[in-house]
Parts: sequence; C-alpha cells; structure tokens
Amino acid sequence: MKNATKYQKKIKKFLSGIRKSAAPPPVDPDPFHVMIDAILAAEAPNLSAKALEALQKEFVDFNELRVSPVKEIADTLGRDFPDARRKAEEITSVLNAIFSSRNNLRLDYVEKMPKRDLRRHLHELGLTPFAAAVMMIEVFGGHAIPVDQGLVDCLEIDGYIEPGSSIEEVHAFLERIILQKQAPAAHEFFREYVAKNAKMLAKKRKAAAAKAEAQAAAEAKKAEAEAKARAAAEARKAEAKAKAQADAKAKATAEARKQSARKRAAAKTAAKGAAKATRRAPARKKAARKTTRKTARKAAKKAPRKASRKTKDK
Repeated sequence: MKNATKYQKKIKKFLSGIRKSAAPPPVDPDPFHVMIDAILAAEAPNLSAKALEALQKEFVDFNELRVSPVKEIADTLGRDFPDARRKAEEITSVLNAIFSSRNNLRLDYVEKMPKRDLRRHLHELGLTPFAAAVMMIEVFGGHAIPVDQGLVDCLEIDGYIEPGSSIEEVHAFLERIILQKQAPAAHEFFREYVAKNAKMLAKKRKAAAAKAEAQAAAEAKKAEAEAKARAAAEARKAEAKAKAQADAKAKATAEARKQSARKRAAAKTAAKGAAKATRRAPARKKAARKTTRKTARKAAKKAPRKASRKTKDK
C-alpha cells in the first residue's frame, strides 16, 4: 500500500485501545458454525448472527444446508440481507467441495497442515479471503486479519489508509503491522468498528451508488447521442451514395438514349438514301442507255468520214 509508513503510525494509535496481547482462541468445537458465520459476516458484521440463527432454524444440519437450493437459502437470509444470493452460493459451494473431497463434512484432515498450506487450501475450497482469515483465527489459531470492503471503506473515510487502496493491499498491510497474538483482539475490534459505522457506511455507499448511477446515465446518454450521430452520418453517407448511384444510372440511361437516337437517325438517313437511290435507278439507267445510243450514233456518223479520208490518202 502507498505511504504505508505514514499510515502505520495512525493504525497503531487507532488500535492502542485494544488489548495488546490475547491468548489464541480455542479450537471451535464446530468449525462449520464459524465458517458459515464468517461467510455471512463479510459486509454485514451486525447481521450475521441473526442470519445464522435463521439458517439453523430452517435447516436440520449443515449437510441439509449443503444440498439445499441456493434460492431457498437466499430466501431464508432475507431480501434485505447484503449479497444474499452470492453468499448462499458460497455456502453450498464450500460445503460441497469439502464433502466431495472426503465424502463427509469434517475438517479434521486439515489440522496437521502447515498454516500457509492450510490457508491456501481454504481458498481452494472456495472461501473468500475474509472468511478464510476468520477460520484461521477462530478455528486454527493462525495469524490473519480478516478484511472486507466495509473495513476498507471505514478506514479510508477516517484517514487510516491510503485512498483507493484495495482489499488485498489493506489485508497485507494490517497483517504486517499487527502481531499474531494481537490478531484475535484486532479482528473483534475491527468488526465492532465496522458495525458501529454501518449507517455512515450505508450513507456513503448510497451516495456512491447514486453518483455511479448518474454517471452511468450520463454515459448512456452520451453513448446514445454518439450512436444517433453515427447513425445520422451513416444515413447521410448512404443517401449520398444512393444519389450518386442514381445520378450515374440516370446519366448512363441518358447516354444510352442518345446513342439509340443517333443509331435511329443514322438508320433513317441510310434508309432515305437507299430509297432515293432506288427511285433514281431507273432514270439513271434510261439516261445511261440514251447516252450510249447517242455515243453510238456519233460514232456511226464519224465512221464514213474516216473511211473517205483513208481512200483519199491512198
């Protein structure tokens, strides 16, 4: 986390009111009780006890809870319970993962695991980092500081962490500065701290949700305007393209008509010429015959003269 040294002093001062040492909690006789409570307590530390009680009244045991429909579990938690469906899914998922691996609902097989491997295994079963950390403290006596978004938001509002820090960053930061023997007391302190600030946190989240909704609406409106602008531009482009195609087609049609008219005119002229030539052909033949006869007569007249000239010359 950014500026960790700066905030380390603030956190230690903030935690100075709790017990500086606490004996590790005894192993809970029913680790599944702790597990379900841990799942429910994330983001709802002041509601988990009542929700767990409702589950215990509705379902005979944890095995029945394991095989129950998610919707039925969520309905038992109630509509107002934060993230009810997701938590119902986590409960059935984790219980079924344990049952599938051992064919029973027992966790004694993990007791001899090294703490690091144990924590990783809890994550592999499907527990969130918050619930896994609660299990490490309250069931297995390990070192962990459970951190959910509610704790992050409260610490940020009060100036104990860098604004914008993630759950993972705050989790690592707190586990580094809080000793293992102080972890159980610190967890209870943080849980009460978030519960006390529940109203303030709900008000902040409501304001953030309203801001996000307004931002989303503005972005949606902007996206809609941009979509309309793009659609209008595409329509104009398509219209211009269609007009250009229509103009080209009209031009081609006009040119084709001109060519057709020129062909018809040429054909008409040729037809007229042929008709005229046909009409003049007899007259030309007659004139040619007349010219031929005239030429023949002239030649006949000249023939005796040439013969008399030849006789005289002899």
